[in-house]
Amino acid sequence: MNIEPRFAPFVPSNGKIAAVSAELKGTKEREKLKEACQQFESILLAELWKKMNANARSIGGRSDSDRPFGPLEDLAVEMSAEQLTKEGGAGMWRMLYDQLAMHLDQADAAAERVRTEEESE
Repeated sequence: MNIEPRFAPFVPSNGKIAAVSAELKGTKEREKLKEACQQFESILLAELWKKMNANARSIGGRSDSDRPFGPLEDLAVEMSAEQLTKEGGAGMWRMLYDQLAMHLDQADAAAERVRTEEESE
C-alpha cells in the first residue's frame, strides 16, 4: 500500500494504534474493576444492615417469622446499599480498588514487557 506523501501525517502508525488500543483496554479493565469493587461494598453494606435489623428485632422480642414484608424490606436494603455505594459509599470500595489497581498496573507492565520482547525477536 502506497501512501501519498501529503496524507502521511494523518495516517497513524501501527505503534500508535497499538498504544491507543492498549490504553482503551486498560480503561475498560479499570471500569470493570471499579464496578466490581462497588458491588462488593454494596453487598457487604446490605448484609451488615440486614444483620443489624435482625438483631434489633431480636432485642425487641420479635422473630424473623414476624416479617410479612421481609423480602421487600431486604430488597429495599439492598437497593439502598447499592445507591449509597454509587454515590461514593463508605469508601471501602476505593481502598479495595486502589489495592487491586496496583496489581492491574503490574500485570499491564509485565504484558508490555513480553510484547516488546516478542517484537524485538
